[in-house]
Amino acid sequence: MTAVLPSARKVTREAAPPRRFQLDVYRALAAIAVATFHAYQFNRNEKWPLEGTVWHEVMMSTDLFVALFFVLSGLLLGLPVAKAALGESGPRPAKVFLIKRVSRLIPAYFIVVLVVWFVSNPELPGHWQDLLLHLTFTHVYSDQYIFWTDGPAWSLADEMHFYLLLALLGSLAYRVCARLESKRAKLAVLYGGAGTLVALSLTYKLLAKFVWHRPSSSWSTWFGPMAKLDLFAIGLLMAVLAAAGVKLAHRWSRWTSALFGLGVIVLAHWVRSNGYLPDPFLHPVVAVGCAFVVASTTLTTVPPPRILSWRPAVTVGLASYSLYLWHEPVLRVLDTLGVLPSTGSPSAFVVTAVALLALAIPVALLSYQAIEKTGMKIAAAFDSKGRPREYYAPEPLAV
Repeated sequence: MTAVLPSARKVTREAAPPRRFQLDVYRALAAIAVATFHAYQFNRNEKWPLEGTVWHEVMMSTDLFVALFFVLSGLLLGLPVAKAALGESGPRPAKVFLIKRVSRLIPAYFIVVLVVWFVSNPELPGHWQDLLLHLTFTHVYSDQYIFWTDGPAWSLADEMHFYLLLALLGSLAYRVCARLESKRAKLAVLYGGAGTLVALSLTYKLLAKFVWHRPSSSWSTWFGPMAKLDLFAIGLLMAVLAAAGVKLAHRWSRWTSALFGLGVIVLAHWVRSNGYLPDPFLHPVVAVGCAFVVASTTLTTVPPPRILSWRPAVTVGLASYSLYLWHEPVLRVLDTLGVLPSTGSPSAFVVTAVALLALAIPVALLSYQAIEKTGMKIAAAFDSKGRPREYYAPEPLAV
């Protein structure tokens, strides 16, 4: 969802009015890429459909878009916190932050989980442990159930952990920074906090890989919150940069940021494909590349490229959360109906991907309108302090 940059400063003649971060197209691209990868994965038999070609490497690189989701989340959610900690806006209570996130995300998540689980478990009690874990966002701690019911839901569970963490750390940041006089000292606290989260996550993965010797099949180790915290924290670092007023003022600096980011992403995947970089350490490198690409169109003094305002892509981007949640169940429905071609060939993959997107995007748009927007209305029923709005309070008497 596009974020409006909050600011308590008055706009002067020299200052530009607050601009919107045009990130919906990034979200659309990420959600479509993940859905396309799952269509590709669906067509794997003894080998991948495009194995042995450069297109196979391209498809296997779509995991970078999951890293992009985490970076965007850290940027958008961390920006209001960073601005408030710097004294540029009023602090948002943790209760208000959590109400807004839960109201927007939980309804769609619960509906998908409940619908898919009951269809998959027609005879009760079924795999009740799977349902319990998914409803409590703890399936990311289970190697058995982490990808059950709705595979992509693991990242939403990680996100919920990060929301709770940000609510706690945000409150702490407000208190610490309020005691500091200089902006430089406040920024040091914010950079240090986000950097510490990156370091903790990387340390965890180093220990898991080289000390605890966790295998790649230990899904809860490599897909749990601690393994992905660095991706979210890289987004938080971007948020602090944005709050600090860092801008890429020149065209050459914007192009340098974009090309450097793309170069980092390509290099990381080339190194991984040649066995030089273990997967757990690929994602933070890719996240850094994504951050530089996003910075080239957000941390700027000029409007973003027109492509980022292209309405069809923006529309899909607004519904990207629903597309991310619903595309796997839609793929299962298409398979059950027998409308997909026999798996294994490149042409079957293309047909599967087109059919999946042709149905999943309308489903996502409907879900956004009917479920997500309803959640936003629920969030709007609370005031800035997290209290229910008094819609029926008596009007003040006229004097």
